[in-house]
Amino acid sequence: MISVLIPIYNYNSTKLVVSIHQQLELLSVKYEILCIDDASTKYIIENAIIKDLFNTKLFTLKENIGRSKIRNLLVEKAKFNWLLFLDADVYPKDNLFVKNYINCIESKNELVFCGGICYDEQKPSNDKLLRWIYGKKREEISADYRSEKPYQFVSGANFLINKTIFNTINFNVNIVEYGYEDVLFVEDLKINKIKISHIDNQVFHLGIESSLVFLNKTKEAISNLLNISSNKILKGDNLKLLKTYKKLKSNKLCWFIGGGFYLFKKVFEANLLSKKPSLFVFDLYKLGYLCYLDMNNKSI
Repeated sequence: MISVLIPIYNYNSTKLVVSIHQQLELLSVKYEILCIDDASTKYIIENAIIKDLFNTKLFTLKENIGRSKIRNLLVEKAKFNWLLFLDADVYPKDNLFVKNYINCIESKNELVFCGGICYDEQKPSNDKLLRWIYGKKREEISADYRSEKPYQFVSGANFLINKTIFNTINFNVNIVEYGYEDVLFVEDLKINKIKISHIDNQVFHLGIESSLVFLNKTKEAISNLLNISSNKILKGDNLKLLKTYKKLKSNKLCWFIGGGFYLFKKVFEANLLSKKPSLFVFDLYKLGYLCYLDMNNKSI
């Protein structure tokens, strides 16, 4: 019936896997849980107990293959037709999480379901506020609102898809750097007119990085975004950042925004790494960095 697929990289995923396993054991369904460790250097001993659970397998790679290839590899190993993708650093919001997805399989005609992301109400430490505030404001979205723009608010951290669809539209292996592989996958679903059904079946995102790590990962992702956009891999019609950048570029204004980023970079970062980070400043930072990269063909 269902294969639960969890790519792992440097995160202790035992709590997640045990929770999903317990929920599946209470249901009268055929299942498997497949985890692949993408050449982690941390939590190897902790995650090793995963393979001792019934109907659960843990594979370990010697070399890191990246976020797209590892998901495709998980599907290659899956034996059931329904694929539940979960990121390693999430946790089900309630103990009916798996049952809710099984109900969708049994009672609905759609082939792709997105459950959504949520965050703890308790604020983290000051050095992690940027990631938490961004998650609360930009990622924690109700199913009703997500359904209004079904291809814009899809998280690869928690979604269910039928293998017949995935075998036609899988993760693009040309994306080898970090960032936006989920956006491209959803764009391919939209191009092929595959309907996405949004439901309220959230997982908590537990892996809250420090503001500095999140900022550096954002810059890495934006660099990758420019690359895959320039190479016509991603159109980005559902991506406000890319649409704005393209409009600026067509009006020959990238130099102005990119130059402003260079001048005010430290001012922006002082805010984003502070106790009161502004998402407006974060948006300016991302757009400015994208324009700066386009101007100079380099990163800072």
